[in-house]
Amino acid sequence: MKFNKTVIAGIGETEKSRARENRGEAYHSMEEYYKQAAELTLEDAGVEMNNVDGFGMINPTAETPFIYPSVMAETIGLEDLNWIQSVDHGGASATSLLIQAASAVENGVVDTMLCLGADAPMDPYKDLDTLFPADPRGFTRNYLDPFGNQGPNTRLALVQRAHMEQYGTTIDQFGEIAVTQREHAVRNPLAYFDESYDLDEYKESPMISSPIRMLDTVMPVNGGFGYLLTSAEKAAELDVDSVLISGFGEHHSPDLSAKPDATTTGIVRAGQLACERAGIDPADADFFQPYDDYPSVVLMQIEDMGFCEKGAGGEFVEENDLMYDGDLPVNTSGGQLSVGQAGMAGGFVQLLEGIRQLRGEGGERQVPDAEYGIVTGVGGISYKKNLQNNTVVVLERGE
Repeated sequence: MKFNKTVIAGIGETEKSRARENRGEAYHSMEEYYKQAAELTLEDAGVEMNNVDGFGMINPTAETPFIYPSVMAETIGLEDLNWIQSVDHGGASATSLLIQAASAVENGVVDTMLCLGADAPMDPYKDLDTLFPADPRGFTRNYLDPFGNQGPNTRLALVQRAHMEQYGTTIDQFGEIAVTQREHAVRNPLAYFDESYDLDEYKESPMISSPIRMLDTVMPVNGGFGYLLTSAEKAAELDVDSVLISGFGEHHSPDLSAKPDATTTGIVRAGQLACERAGIDPADADFFQPYDDYPSVVLMQIEDMGFCEKGAGGEFVEENDLMYDGDLPVNTSGGQLSVGQAGMAGGFVQLLEGIRQLRGEGGERQVPDAEYGIVTGVGGISYKKNLQNNTVVVLERGE
């Protein structure tokens, strides 16, 4: 299935901050980031606020009031809406929201839909313990905390170790991903980190949860993002370089099996669906923007999308150039590892970069003659496995 009547007509992305006032970094509330993202997106598309009749947003990490999507729509100045949609798929929220919003436009539920994601986990007035609120019930409290398992770093460390033991993947190979993405970030004015590092510096970074090092982990930042979808007919009236959604796939994989494969993600199925609907092979893509909370997650997705065989990801990143002008450009914005992770809005980094590349707006990191790109979103770390929510979209350069 291809969205024939729907195009992406605008994007917006704010600067990132860790709210370090002693370093001159601004602190804005989450609502302010939503407002900024909305204004940037509408300005980019050349659309007035009163011409938006649909609104979508993701569920942030922060505790929010009842009917928050409606409250947020009012806060940023939207009114007379025909549709409001919210998504809570963790890191897959940005891509899942894209599919749902495009379905609404494609089927005539709305004409123009503004989709936003923002989060402000770095609050100078709160303790860092509140960065990701503790699960008051469920498997975290009952099955992880009693064994000293402390969050995503510990759980993904087990997944990375399994990949290393099963397939012989090396630290240098994971490091190649992190180093390359930082080189892209140096070329991205919207990335939080702008200094490159080499493989030795990567390996010398402090150990967090063996084998995961500090430079394997995403740094929390505050920021806001947006994209605007409209009908192809309305987009023709706008002075924009539109982007098409040629294919999509989702796979949600809570696992109950006794012996799950921790090194394989639901991107296998989601990627197959997306490429089948787009009528392309993964090799036809001019770039790959995989969700990247860790280099190991990137490497597994390279395998699961079919760029190489399962277990050969280490050799693939070692033998292929992942830079913007290389064999397979990967996370040309720098990814969240170097742009920063704005809480549950982090997945917008990959999606907006894919749109930007197809519009020819990549600047010093522009992929030459980009026509197709693959973007993923993954969210939720399962008990006994890895990633629960998996989304893949194939984007295509419009006319």
